[in-house]
Amino acid sequence: MQKSLLSFLLLVLFLSTLVSCSSSNNEKGLIPTIYYKPTVHADKTKCASSDLKDLLSTSGKTLTTLCQQDYWHCLMQGSCFVYEQDKLNSYNYHSTKNGVPLFVEVDLNKCPYGYGAKGYCLDPFFSIAADLSIHKMGDVFFVPRLEGAALPNGEIHDGYVIVRDSGGKILGASRFDFFTGFLNHLNSKNTLAKLGFGDPKNRFEYYKLSEEEAQKVRTKRGYPGLKESVHQAGL
Repeated sequence: MQKSLLSFLLLVLFLSTLVSCSSSNNEKGLIPTIYYKPTVHADKTKCASSDLKDLLSTSGKTLTTLCQQDYWHCLMQGSCFVYEQDKLNSYNYHSTKNGVPLFVEVDLNKCPYGYGAKGYCLDPFFSIAADLSIHKMGDVFFVPRLEGAALPNGEIHDGYVIVRDSGGKILGASRFDFFTGFLNHLNSKNTLAKLGFGDPKNRFEYYKLSEEEAQKVRTKRGYPGLKESVHQAGL
C-alpha cells in the first residue's frame, strides 16, 4: 500500500514538473523581428550587365530587371516598390518553381502596402508573419508592449496584431515577424524598432485572443483588406 502511494506521488510530481516546464516556456515570450517594403530604383547602369537579374512573374514573364543586390533585397523582404522610367510599380513574392522565385504585381488600389499570404493586404504595424503550420491566417494576438505606442501616422496602437503573412524562416509558436510598412529597423520613425521588436534576442509577453474577441479586432482593421484610413495614408 505504501509502495503504491509512493508511486502515485512520484507520478503526480512528474506531471506537475511537465506542466511547470510548459508554462515556463510560454512565459519566455515571443521572438520578434521586423520586415518592411523597400523602394528600389531600377537603374540598369549602376551595375554590370552580368549582375542584372530578371524579376519573373508566375507565367515566366519578365516584370522588371534589377541589379542583383536590389533583386535579393526584394526577395528577402518579400516585396518591393520599383521606380522605373518615372513609373512606380509594386511586386510581391508569390512562390518558387524549379528553384526560381516568382513574383506578382500588386494592385495598389487594393493593397497599397503589398500582399501577405493568400493575397491578403498587409497592414503596417498591425500585421505579423507567423508559422502557418502552427497558427492560422487571421489569428489575433495581444502584445502589451505595443499598447499605447504612438505610430508615425499619429495613431495609437491598441496592442493587437493579426496574422496576415508567413515566411520561410518564421518557424515556431512564439516566432513573429512584424511588418512596419516602408520603414526599416534602422529608421528613427519606426516605432516598433524603438520598442525593440527588431532584435530577436528580446522577448515580449503575448496572448492569443479567443475567436469571438479576434473577430472584433479583424473587423476593426478591415481584415483581410484594410480600413479606409489606412488606404488613404498608403500612397
